Order: sequence, then structure tokens, then C-alpha cells
Amino acid sequence: MSSQARQADVKGGDQSALVLVADRYRIHPEQPIPALDAPGGVKAYSASDERGAPKALFALVCRTDVAPRTEVLTQFSRFNRLPMTSPLRWGVAYWPPAQARRFIIVLHQPGGERILPSPEATIDPWREDRVVRVVMNPLLPMFKELGDRLLTHRSIRADNLFFADGTRESVLLGECFSGPPAMAQPSIYEPIDSAMSMPEGRGHGSPADDFYALGVLILVLICGGNPVAHLSEQEIVESKISKGSYATLVGETRLSLPMVEVLRGLLCDDPEERWRHDDLQLWLNGRHLSPKQALLPPKAARLFPFEGAEYNNAPALSNAMGRNWQAALQVIRSNDLESWIRRSLSDDVCANAVGSATQSVIGIGGGAVNSLEDRLLSRVLVALDHQAPLRYKQVAARIQGLATAFAVNYHDDKRRQTFAELMIDKLPQHWIEAQPQTRADMVAFARTYDLIILQLTKPRIGYGAERALYSLNPSWPCQSPLLRNDYVADLDDLLPALEQLARDGKTERLPIDWHIAGFVSARMKSAPDRAFTELTHDDDAKVFNLGVVRLLAEVQAAAGPQHLPYLAAWCAALLQPAVAEFRNRTRREQMMAVLRDLAAKGNLAALVEMVDNPQRRSADEEGFRHAKAEFASLVEQMNWLRNGGLTKPAVVRASAREASSIVSSVIAAVTVLLITLNSVF
Repeated sequence: MSSQARQADVKGGDQSALVLVADRYRIHPEQPIPALDAPGGVKAYSASDERGAPKALFALVCRTDVAPRTEVLTQFSRFNRLPMTSPLRWGVAYWPPAQARRFIIVLHQPGGERILPSPEATIDPWREDRVVRVVMNPLLPMFKELGDRLLTHRSIRADNLFFADGTRESVLLGECFSGPPAMAQPSIYEPIDSAMSMPEGRGHGSPADDFYALGVLILVLICGGNPVAHLSEQEIVESKISKGSYATLVGETRLSLPMVEVLRGLLCDDPEERWRHDDLQLWLNGRHLSPKQALLPPKAARLFPFEGAEYNNAPALSNAMGRNWQAALQVIRSNDLESWIRRSLSDDVCANAVGSATQSVIGIGGGAVNSLEDRLLSRVLVALDHQAPLRYKQVAARIQGLATAFAVNYHDDKRRQTFAELMIDKLPQHWIEAQPQTRADMVAFARTYDLIILQLTKPRIGYGAERALYSLNPSWPCQSPLLRNDYVADLDDLLPALEQLARDGKTERLPIDWHIAGFVSARMKSAPDRAFTELTHDDDAKVFNLGVVRLLAEVQAAAGPQHLPYLAAWCAALLQPAVAEFRNRTRREQMMAVLRDLAAKGNLAALVEMVDNPQRRSADEEGFRHAKAEFASLVEQMNWLRNGGLTKPAVVRASAREASSIVSSVIAAVTVLLITLNSVF
């Protein structure tokens, strides 16, 4: 958005202000629609098309601390003919209730109500034929389109399913992009490894995750609600690990043989064997298939006691240890675990992996003992269950959801430190190396985290945790306190936001902080290292402030806009210490006058050029040297006179001799002249 448009946008600060998205869709803050609110505090409001389109619209006003899935909005907007709520338009606009700018998504309103009002609600159970007719048949084309494009919905659940109209004979899925993928999903809808993860760390997943959620959705409709509502989330995960998802969720539910078949296929715990579109299409066409069930983990001959419970398989024990970190540290301080794996499970491969994890951590060296033990435990958990998410202290995340989890928890100091530790300790790379099959995307993740280590280990402005945050999350908005009331996710929005701050007179702070520097460093193709080097001199105002202006000038050159008079005036004031370094007062006054003129033009690079000009500085130094020499000479003469230089006897005699010599010469010359004249006349 241009700075002029932003100014007009911000001026509408009252509750009745006009809120427009894409210069077309008007949002009505005074007309909330609670029935269409998204999870996580994302509120829905009535919207209308200023061009008069008749369809009912609504808008979702997103949070600023949690980014929406902006990277998939364009792709999902093309699915307007599929049975799902697709985005119509989106953008950043001033939101009067918050007196700040927010990211807003405009969508078509569903024609009917939610099928399940909330995850905990119950409804009349659906007949199996109705589930097939109203849900499975209409939604199948959507699954094909998403799968063909390697996209995932990650919000497939009964409380996000709407009737398409008043007839209640067709449905459509609700939105899936107002927050991080699967963050709002109840764990019952997630495969085992995703359910073990923290909600913000589940990641975009794969199409297999959506088919798993479809299987749970079908079962919830048939049961009229959560089929395992009597179990806690952890009890559900533990049961899925030991018994399998189908046995855990279906339990004693009475189903027809064909429905048993489809649910066994969709709830298969092996994602490679899980049913996909083609399998469902064959089933709907009447073909009987025999879904292959994933093998349950091997049972141990002897139970392993841990925290008041006993475990008969490695994945279940791994899950329990990951949730009870301090107690698990006590376990790995002995050899009992490795012995149990080798003797009771007869799994030498796993036992060797546990042993090698111990040795690898010892070989790393450095750090406190507790840090070494934490690293050891994380690696031991991977050895026990390589399919489980990466776990370290209070963090549990899929490898593809680790970056989002880091961003969501960034403002929690303790968790931010935990994420930094696990990345510096190369735990993501270890998890990837432990997988039996290496995929191309996993190799890319490993390379990414190799680069992140370089950023985290540079504790200077423009690097550190801030740069890692924005490097790992390309669509995450800048979290700088300066931009608290704005939404800046792209580099070309940064300077207009700062221009607006300057226009409002909010210039008591510097226009750069660690977050803005990290944001710029991550978003620019090449980091302006000279500016960052100058910014390390925070004890020298002239150098530091020059680095601030230089960094902003680099951003202006890369992303614009070219006219920023208020920000330039702000920067010109910051350059006063650098101007004060010039020796010549006249030059200083001239430079300040020129800086004011340049600021009016809004070109930051010209400000830097004016102050950081080697020729101008060299001329000033040369003039200063001449002035010093002249001053020294005058001081010397003054001291000579003050010390009686003209009245000393030797000086008087020398002066008298010199004067008499001069007078004699003059008299002789006059005498010669007179003699010459007499001879002529």
C-alpha cells in the first residue's frame, strides 16, 4: 500500500470508519457474526461488495501475533467451484475496534449452519447412507484437487463443516487459512505423530493427514459426536499407539461391513497405506477393497515401569518420557533402558541407536551437564520412536511444523530459549538422519537449519533469534513494538509503516530495533552488512545512527517507496551527531540546511551520501589541519611577544643595526641621485 493510501486508511480511526479491502469489499465492524468466528480468537464480521454483488459475504479479522496461511491464499482462491469456503479477497486495512491495521480475509458466507456447533457438542447420529450421500460424494472432488496440487486443508472436522443451503442435502468445508495449519484441530482428528505434537507444531502435513481427518469426521457424524469423549487427549494418543487408531476410535461402535472397510482404510496409521482419492472412488463405485492395517509396535516380554505406569512397547514409552522430561532424565542416567530394549524387545537396532545417541552427545562436548542430558534424552526418544515428532524439553513438533511453533512461542522467553537450544544442538538434523527414508523436502529442511545455526550463533543486531524467526517463517509479520499497531509481513510495507509513524509524530524512539533489523535481514536478497556493522556501535551515536539511516536507505532502494519526507526528516535528525563531527562551523550549518532540503524530497540514500562523503570529510580534515597550523603559528608569535621578544637587548641591537643599515643605504642612494642630477644640469 502506498504511503498516501495508508494515511487515508489510518485517518478513519473512529468506529464508523469505512473499512475497505481491495478497494471493493466493505467490512462492517458494527456487525459481528459470532457463528462464523474461527478458532483462536479470529472474529467474523459482515462484509458487502461495493459493486453490488448479491452473495452474502463475511470477513475474518486475523491476529497479529499469529500469521494466517497467506502462502496458500492465491491457490485456494481458485477453488470457488468446490464445496469449500475459498477466499475471495484479502489484504491489510485499518481496523477501528483495535485502532490498528489487521490482515483481513473476505469470503462467501455458507448457506447453512455448522453441522456440529462445537467440538464438544452432540447431534443426532447420521445414517451411513446419508454420510455417503451428503458428505463423502460432494467432498471427494475437493480432495482430488488438493491432492493433485500437493495442498492440504488441515481443518477438516465436524465443527468446520457447514450445510450448503437450507435443504441440508449438501455440505461445504469451512476455511483453513486464518491461522497456522492444524493449530485449531482437536487431536482426535490428527494422526498419531501429529496428535503428539503441540498444536502449533503440526505443520502443513501431507494429503494423507486430510484423509485421516475425513475418516474421523465420518465416524463423528455416525456417532453424533466425539466417539471417545470419555478419554483425555493423552489417553487417546496412548491408545492409538498401542491399539491403533481404528480400534481406539471405533471401539464398540456398530458399523456396516462397507463402512468398516472405508474407516479401516482412512484411519490406517501407516500414511503410505492410508486410503486416498482413488481408493475412495473405487469404494463409492461398489468395489470391495481390503485395507492394509499398519502393524502395531512389538510388545516387550517384560514391562518397563515409568512414573507409576508400565509400558510394553517402545513408542508408548517414548511418548510418556517425552511428556515427563525430568523423570525421563532419571531413566537415561542408567543402562536400564538399553538393557530393556535389547533383552525384552529383542531389538538390537533400537538398543544400538540408544547407545550411539549417548556416545554422540558425549562426543559433542561443551555446555553444561544438564544441557548434555537434555540433548541425550531428545536423541534417545528419536531412537525409541523415529516416527514421533521432535521432542526437547517442553517442545514437541513435527519437523515441518517446527518453524511455526518457534514463531508462535517466540514471545515466551523460556520457550524461545528452548527452541534456540534445540536448533543450535542440531536436533532437527539428527531427527532427519534417523528416518529410514530420506525425502527431498527433508534434505531441504536440514539445509535450512544448518543456515539457522549460523544466524543464531551471531548475537548481534540483524542476526540472532529475530533473524531466525523471519527466515524460517517468510509470511510472519514483523513483531517489532514499533509496529504493534500495524501489520508488516512484506518488505515493501515496512517503510510506509515507519513513514506513518513519523507523520504521527511518534519519533521518540529509533526507527530500527532488533526485530526490524532481523526482518530486513531475512527479507532482503543480500544483507546490508555495512549497515549492520555500524549498528554494532551502539555506544557511538554518530556511527550507530548512520547505520540506522543506511539500513533504511538500503530498504528504500530495494522495495521503495521513493518519496518518504516524514521518515527522511526523522532520519535527518538522527544524523546530527555525524554532522557535528565536521570541524568547520560554516560547513556544518550548510550541511544541516542541505539535509533539510533533501529530507523534503524523501530520499534516504541522499541523506547518507551527504553525511558519509569521503571527499567532503577529507576537505574538512584538510581545512582543519591548515587551521591548526595557522593557530599554532599565531600562538607562537603571541607567546614570543608576551615573553618580551621586542625589548630584549639582543633583539634591540639587531633591530638597530638593521635600521641603521637601511638608513645608510637610503642616504647613499639619495646622495648618488643628487650628484647625478647636478652633472646633468
